Amino acid sequence: MNFQDTYESKKTSLQNAVECIVDGDIIEVQGSAQTSSALLNELYQRKASLKNIVVSSSLSIRDHDMFDVAGNDTFRYLSSFLGAYERKAIKNGRQMDYFCFQLRHSEALKKLRLRPTVLFVMARPMDEEGYMNLSICPGGMERLADEAREVIVQINERLPHVQGSRIHINQVTAWFEQDEDPATLPGEAPSALDEQVASHIVERVPNGACLQIGIGGISNAVGYNLVNHKHLGIHTEMYTESMFFLTQKGAVDNSAKQLDKGLSVTGFALGSAEMYAFLHHNPNVVTRPLSYTNNPYVIAQQDNFVSVNSCISIDLTGQVCSESIGGKQFSGTGGQVDFVRGAQMSKGGMSFIAMKSTNTKKDGTSMSKIVFQHPAGEIITTPRTDVQYVVTEYGVADLLHETASNRARKLITIAHPSFRDELTYQAKQAGFLL
Repeated sequence: MNFQDTYESKKTSLQNAVECIVDGDIIEVQGSAQTSSALLNELYQRKASLKNIVVSSSLSIRDHDMFDVAGNDTFRYLSSFLGAYERKAIKNGRQMDYFCFQLRHSEALKKLRLRPTVLFVMARPMDEEGYMNLSICPGGMERLADEAREVIVQINERLPHVQGSRIHINQVTAWFEQDEDPATLPGEAPSALDEQVASHIVERVPNGACLQIGIGGISNAVGYNLVNHKHLGIHTEMYTESMFFLTQKGAVDNSAKQLDKGLSVTGFALGSAEMYAFLHHNPNVVTRPLSYTNNPYVIAQQDNFVSVNSCISIDLTGQVCSESIGGKQFSGTGGQVDFVRGAQMSKGGMSFIAMKSTNTKKDGTSMSKIVFQHPAGEIITTPRTDVQYVVTEYGVADLLHETASNRARKLITIAHPSFRDELTYQAKQAGFLL
């Protein structure tokens, strides 16, 4: 079959691409580095002629017109994970709802709850077999395409080709061409305190471990300081700069993995232009659906799985808040619980929740990130019964299968010294310490 003829027959302009949108449409948009601002901005120009449109996306790395407060009447905006641009939009008055779910259920959520009628996709040009590679942030688009009425693709040749997710021209209704550099996410340089926290984790990671490491100063410090380890593997929700670094240095070769041996497996990637160039046509890195990368039963099949995630605060019972501040949504549940559970199901696996012991407020004063109780309305991301290791610069608290009083005692031990007496007093008053 000559797919080139089909490809050319579906070519259109950006302006014409959004003309198919009708009242009541539900539009799923790729998030992160592959959000098509071009399509969203063009659609926004039609706000006066449309009504009851739902737009769903996640963690935008660039600004776009759909975040404007004037879109409230026409476009209901849903997010799976709030980033800096979403938080800014909310602060400016943009109405925004968000999904509450574990990331491994992303595909089920979109198919069974959202049920998009239109997809806004960004992909590489078609190959000779009729496929368009979905690059670094696939968003599960290939699994939604057969059920959507319209699949509109922005062809962007500057996207890196990452083996794994792809969409076929037969699934596409229209495409237009607009090249742009994929959005980057600068890596956070670890501080001396980050390094101190990370040191307690690095010393526990064995050679041959399979890694999931989040982003931020502490996570980067963990990754960079594993450089002298051998035969590490990657099975992660998000491919990061520290994984790129470890692979370049030879610490990662994926040779000890039980599944996907020889391959770094990720749901998506976010980082520097240099990392994207490294991923381009790299036969040793592959994207997989989040229903696979974040599935605890898949994770558990990798021996010595090590999961490292951060949090905003943890209370003396061990409940972890990773997504809200002052009762207001700050980010999202993401895949923390997926990997916390999967890592502990793994033979020799370990799950770490890492943080600095204090946070500095705007007025310069410090507050403990280990608290007696979370404020009313704060969102609990990881239940206390799932938590294994909690790490600060003062050490490691092993909470797995611990009693309530020992949990409180261990957490107070790794709190900042300035807050230990107060935490101890509060715990005794509440009967936490026996």
